[in-house]
Parts: sequence; C-alpha cells; structure tokens
Amino acid sequence: MEEERDIRTCPVCGKEVAREDMLFTHDCHGITYRLVCFDCYEKLMEKGYDGEYYSEAYECLDYDY
Repeated sequence: MEEERDIRTCPVCGKEVAREDMLFTHDCHGITYRLVCFDCYEKLMEKGYDGEYYSEAYECLDYDY
C-alpha cells in the first residue's frame, strides 16, 4: 500500500513541496510566521527573523486607542 504524501505550495517561490520538506519561519519576536520550503527558509531567515522588525507600538490597530 502506497502512503499518500502531503504536498503543499510554498507561498514564497510557488514550488510544490512535501510538507516534511518545509519549515515555519519566525518573526522578530520568535512568533511563528509562515510555512516555507527549505530553500526559501534559508533566504528569509538570514537576518534571524522573517519579515520586518516591529515593536509594540505597531500593534495598536484602533485609531482611538
């Protein structure tokens, strides 16, 4: 019996990759950000985190707050 593989699409490069060949990146505070292929993971995590640096000041979404 053949085992069915979980195939996903990398949101960065668009390649179809087996789930076991993907890793979650983390933002500048260590929070899980997105699931990407090994190749994209290396590029995205070069500076130690994925995305842009942010602080608590950026998290207030309400104008009146």
